[in-house]
Amino acid sequence: MSITSDIRSYADKAQAQLNDVTGQANELVGKLTAPVKDNVSDLREKATEAVSDLRAQAEKAINLDAIKSAVEPYLSQVKGYQSNVTERAEALLETVKKTVEPVVSRVRTLTGRGAKSVAKPAAKHAPVKAAAKPTATKAAPAKAAAKPAAKATARKAPVKRAARKA
Repeated sequence: MSITSDIRSYADKAQAQLNDVTGQANELVGKLTAPVKDNVSDLREKATEAVSDLRAQAEKAINLDAIKSAVEPYLSQVKGYQSNVTERAEALLETVKKTVEPVVSRVRTLTGRGAKSVAKPAAKHAPVKAAAKPTATKAAPAKAAAKPAAKATARKAPVKRAARKA
């Protein structure tokens, strides 16, 4: 025999053994796969049943209609509070506006700002009223001088009270 024929013979024997081993492995896998598939399908069915049973028990244990009917009066009460609070807040806002508006108008009058300052930009456009503008600036220092005098009287008042106590 030649070396080539010996190698072919060994290769053929190895291929035959490989085919036998592969066949045996396939048979073993087939034997093991069938019971595993059956077990998986049984477990899947049991799990589905268990989930369904748990859902039914949970729905019985938690009565959603009873919870809704118990919570509903509280929700309507909260809605009533909400509208009541909104009404009160709006009324309070109106009261604050009424209180603040006279104070703001008085401050505007004292400071010379507000409605008068709106008229000043219109005065810039007219050449005749441009001469009146320096007069308005001269009046502003006089008002500024009047403010410290008011503060001085406010400072003297506590001193007089302290003198009366002694």
